[in-house]
Amino acid sequence: MPDFLKGFGQRTDSFSPRESEDKTSTRKRPRGAFSRSLAIAFASVALLTAGLAGVLLSAVWNYQFEGYVRDNLQTVADSISQTVTSLYPDYGFGLTTLTQVPDYSSQSIGVQMLNSKNEIVYSQASSRQRGSVVATQGAAVLDAASLLQPTGTTVTSQITVNGEKVGTVRVWGYGTTALMTSRDSNFRQGSLIGLAVAALVALILSGLVGLWYAGRLVRPIARITATAQALRGGNEKARTGLQPYDEIGFLGTTFDEMADAIEADREVERRLTADVAHELRTPLQAIQATVEAMQDGVLPADDERLGIVRSETMRLARLADGILQLTRLECGSLPMELSRMDLSATVRLAVDMHEALFETRKIVLSVDIEDAVFVNGDADRLQQAVSNLLSNAARYTSAGGRVGVRVRREDGEALIEVLDTGIGIAEEDMPRVFSRFWRADAARGRSSGGLGIGLAVTKEIVERHGGVIGVARRLYGGTIFTIHLPLI
Repeated sequence: MPDFLKGFGQRTDSFSPRESEDKTSTRKRPRGAFSRSLAIAFASVALLTAGLAGVLLSAVWNYQFEGYVRDNLQTVADSISQTVTSLYPDYGFGLTTLTQVPDYSSQSIGVQMLNSKNEIVYSQASSRQRGSVVATQGAAVLDAASLLQPTGTTVTSQITVNGEKVGTVRVWGYGTTALMTSRDSNFRQGSLIGLAVAALVALILSGLVGLWYAGRLVRPIARITATAQALRGGNEKARTGLQPYDEIGFLGTTFDEMADAIEADREVERRLTADVAHELRTPLQAIQATVEAMQDGVLPADDERLGIVRSETMRLARLADGILQLTRLECGSLPMELSRMDLSATVRLAVDMHEALFETRKIVLSVDIEDAVFVNGDADRLQQAVSNLLSNAARYTSAGGRVGVRVRREDGEALIEVLDTGIGIAEEDMPRVFSRFWRADAARGRSSGGLGIGLAVTKEIVERHGGVIGVARRLYGGTIFTIHLPLI
């Protein structure tokens, strides 16, 4: 491979930015709505958490106190059973035995005693319920219909004498407060009050934290909004100045980068307007001056003068056609006849068409094209894109210079490279290479007939084929253009 082809394998990263349009909303920004909403959200979460904690705590308390009450009731039942067991051999279920049963009516406890036939022989109910101490005279069985039936937590304890079951003691409590001491009640009440106070404090603190945190969020968002409004008002230098420490900071940085791109695009638009006016004015002035001179008799109306008018008119026509073609490509209205095609053959055809031009300019042309590189594309448009690159290389390469063309497969893509040893492109001009009417050497471009839209057209053709075009400065001087197209 010739030395001047070195650097062919370098991939390029300098791509032109796409044109963008800023469409800012004109709605008035609400004041403090976000802060209030976030504070309410924080307070709601705190309230919900406190409520859920209260429900869970109450459930746990109820479960624990139910076990506590059951254990207490079981102790009472076992105590009564032991008392009756000791008296039963001598007195049975007589009055002497039953009067030894302690009175629990004031402690929300009910007590019943059943004989071996499960018949109620004794019943004691809470004084706050219907009924009180009822006992038998002798061993008479009580009327169950007139007695209070057990409710709530109920425990039993067998009365066993000489290994034989002679009866059962049944004890129950009314609610979960049975046999609870004042200390138990105070603890439970104090815990509920503490939970309520904690919920209130959490509600206040969460609201304050929500306001503080919302302020931290709102300030950078407000800066982004103010910057957007300033940009909409015409201040192209407005920037947020945020640093990418978090997601909002990254958003602000991205917004600033977008603003830089918009400012660059607007600058390109201003330059475009000036360039179009200049491109049109130059041939029109030449035509006007020539025609006026012929009308005034200063110059003869011969073939030479008419040739100048014709040449300038053709230049205007080429300029109009180029702008129209570029506009249609950008709008997608220019049809593309895509089909499976051999990119190698298309590039060879474009090179053959420019061989005479390179020979005339005394430029050495080197070609390295891999065979059978197939892509899905429009052969005529891709040939036009390669021809634009070759014409550009010939225009900006001096006599004795070199131009190279290479086609190959690389990483699942078709790669076209066109390099030259010409005047090169300054680093600061890289982002504008594919802009309309941009030239590396404006005066030289006009004198050689360049319109300054060939690269813009090439870029649109490549992107319509799903590809990417890039440009970079060559390590040994000059420029290298690279086109990547998907293989099929």
